[in-house]
Amino acid sequence: MSALLCLALLALSSLTAASDLDCDELVKPSLNQSKVSGRWIFQVGISDTEEQMEFLKSVNSSWMEIQTTPKSEGLNLHFGDRIDGKCMYGTANSSVSGNSTRVTFYYNSTSHEVFGKLLESCPDCAVWSDYKLTEEMGKTKKHRNLYLFTKTGKLDDKNLEVFKKQAECLHFSTDFYFPQTTHLCPDEKDSDEKADEQ
Repeated sequence: MSALLCLALLALSSLTAASDLDCDELVKPSLNQSKVSGRWIFQVGISDTEEQMEFLKSVNSSWMEIQTTPKSEGLNLHFGDRIDGKCMYGTANSSVSGNSTRVTFYYNSTSHEVFGKLLESCPDCAVWSDYKLTEEMGKTKKHRNLYLFTKTGKLDDKNLEVFKKQAECLHFSTDFYFPQTTHLCPDEKDSDEKADEQ
């Protein structure tokens, strides 16, 4: 009887270790920062706060253009969000320290700072995990987010399942938000040219 109990406990512990290993692999930071250069379309996101989820749900569609900074580990980012039907544009700068990236967003005449990392993902995907500290009524709150971007605006079921598993490993709920991926804001330059023509 005790031999069976030992075998059962050993099997259970090996399953737990295998499960932990899967999560370790799924949330491993990407070491290839150059992979993120180019244009990305926001595909799916989740937050651990109701306020941030409400904001995410106001984003009809979003894209970002990322450029690596020569001779530096930083990135420059330009983005266009369609929020409640209107296009809003912003920029961000980042600095990398080890596996962590500090990003300062400049948006609506204010700046916001988040800390995050790029996770391993499919070849045409970028998975970004971040957190933001805010002061509310004298208390510091931490908000966590997880986003998936694609190069094409399309995501197959297999890669979506991997993202969901990453979210589970990071202890997010299953209340994912899927914005539109086709009705994107034009580049800001194109938008300015159209306004000049009118």
